[in-house]
Amino acid sequence: MVGKTALQIFLLPGNLVCDAIGARADDDRAMIRSLINMLFWNLAVVLAVVLW
Repeated sequence: MVGKTALQIFLLPGNLVCDAIGARADDDRAMIRSLINMLFWNLAVVLAVVLW
């Protein structure tokens, strides 16, 4: 249960972008979601390190 919730939170930025641009094919969603999640979470970690 905790793992599934953590996964949903981790994938949330990519899923939101996929929904916003209307990507429906699984392959398209996977590529877009991977790109957005990498950009978002890398930025979040860098900002957390810099601000800490």
